[in-house]
Amino acid sequence: MKNANKVYVLLFIVVFSFSTTVYAEENKEGILVYHVKYDYEAISKFLGMTVQEYDQEWRKGLSIAEMAEKKGIARRDVEGYFYQFHYEEMQKWRKKGVMTEKHYFHLVYGLADEIEEFIDRNPNR
Repeated sequence: MKNANKVYVLLFIVVFSFSTTVYAEENKEGILVYHVKYDYEAISKFLGMTVQEYDQEWRKGLSIAEMAEKKGIARRDVEGYFYQFHYEEMQKWRKKGVMTEKHYFHLVYGLADEIEEFIDRNPNR
């Protein structure tokens, strides 16, 4: 990657956890790090199941998208849930001044792919 582009490269990290934690900060290299730990209780509730039911389905190898399909929830609604979550979080960081317009649009550009990959994966397969 060119040095000039490194300033604008954004890292999008999704880390599994049972509480929502989001932070955005610029590191020494001038790269914005946007870090997310999802609240699986909230995701379970969205899917219409308990955390225990979610955990059972996850251990069976089902992805979030597959759990939603099993519950009759349209894929676009699952994607919309995560788009809304990220939109709200990014707005908070924009208001704090950590995330510039340029950072925001770079993140948004890759968000659809990140969400699709996230809702389709399960390492238990």
